[in-house]
Amino acid sequence: PFAGNPTCGPADNSEPCPEIFAWGLRNPWRWAFDSDSEALWLADVGQGAREEVNLISRGGNYGWRCKEGTRDTVNVGDCQPDTLIDPVTEYDRGFGSSITGGQVYRGNALPDLVGLYIYGDFGSGRVWAARPDAEGNFTNDELARTNFSPTAFATGLEGELYMVDINGGNGQGRVRRMVATSGNPVDTIADALSDTGCVDPNATTQPYSGLLPYGLNAPFWSDSALKDRYIGLPNGETNSIDSQGEYEYQVGAVIVKNFSLGNRLVETRHIMRHSVGVWAGYTYDLNDAQSDATRVRGGKTTQINGQTWIYPSEAQCMQCHTAAAKFALGPEINQLNRNFDYPSTGRRANQLETIEHVMMFTASLAAPVSQLPQLADPLDTTADIEQRARAYLDTNCASCHRPNGPAPSDLDLRYETALSDTNACDVAPSSGTLGIADARIIAPGNGVASVLVERMNRRDVDAMPPIGSALIDADGVALIRTWIDQLSSCD
Repeated sequence: PFAGNPTCGPADNSEPCPEIFAWGLRNPWRWAFDSDSEALWLADVGQGAREEVNLISRGGNYGWRCKEGTRDTVNVGDCQPDTLIDPVTEYDRGFGSSITGGQVYRGNALPDLVGLYIYGDFGSGRVWAARPDAEGNFTNDELARTNFSPTAFATGLEGELYMVDINGGNGQGRVRRMVATSGNPVDTIADALSDTGCVDPNATTQPYSGLLPYGLNAPFWSDSALKDRYIGLPNGETNSIDSQGEYEYQVGAVIVKNFSLGNRLVETRHIMRHSVGVWAGYTYDLNDAQSDATRVRGGKTTQINGQTWIYPSEAQCMQCHTAAAKFALGPEINQLNRNFDYPSTGRRANQLETIEHVMMFTASLAAPVSQLPQLADPLDTTADIEQRARAYLDTNCASCHRPNGPAPSDLDLRYETALSDTNACDVAPSSGTLGIADARIIAPGNGVASVLVERMNRRDVDAMPPIGSALIDADGVALIRTWIDQLSSCD
């Protein structure tokens, strides 16, 4: 539409650049023409609330930064709303965190999908079809829930649909073809916590006796809740340990986490491995009598003792329990290498030695526990501040901010990554400065100028973590700011 305008740059130009076809898009992640109708479909990654699918027209304005999907942003007053084009469909953070488009299916193997635009979400692994309804609108018709990390879709010469899964095959990546399944999967997850088999049948707030309790050196921030944690394995099964010190869980394994506010148990979460490569998360809301809990489907938010408490949806669980982090967060060598008080025996012992003793490892530990890695406790003021800060980031940030993680950045905040290799130290932010002058993600010697600290200190669309938390971790913010303040360089 602007082909006749003067070329833009290097000088300022008051006219739209001649190469612009459409605008108002934030971060398009894959667009594709329909081979039949030649319509142009585009998936646009949102900032913190919505993911959207657009049909692109010549000269169209799709709203960013005045709208995110159909949701007004703080900049809406800068636009003329009647000139903006809404997406044909969208979804919120309850279903995913980073949309991946997408192809219009024109193959033969899946006749029900012919002519439909197929797309997925990198964070949640869900796959949908944009299905038109009788009124000319579109709905997100869910086709699959996977633990894949889709980064692209394509069609083969035969017209069938393929998906690039960046984390498939133990992190090596896979190309997967979409095929039909026989009927709809049956949801076998119990609606009542008492029916899960993970609790004492005579006392729902107590774990099943076959679960092994554990603790962590650097716990994840969960809005001041206290947590009890347990591991369960099918009878006769064991866990192996990979070269990075992370568990390799067997099919049927379950991790149970109980969350308490004050003296009240408010939630139980289960992370389960259903089959090879397929994990899922479920959460249960305890009743007032503490006698049982009901499964929460799709997530919810409630008030408990004056505090906002967030029950994550199934998709939100898997946005943190990522394929890149191998799903089961927490039970890793450097987290479990600590003493623990076992309530059933009154015995205090190193957790790794205990797990080895009860034969839950496939093979012996690689070395004595004194020689194995160990994260610092971020709250231990007697420990080295760098080790405390890096342990905090490893636990609270690195499940997403790591190689092949779902975050739209190249940050690597794992504990073992040298600060100079994190792509954060003295690096200008690519997702906004949040009003900070001369901002850096980590500004050595200047926590105030560090976007990482500012995001931790928010609970809005620019917050980190982006989901699951309603309260700022004041101690965590203070720790990271103090650590950055004393940095003299990135070395």
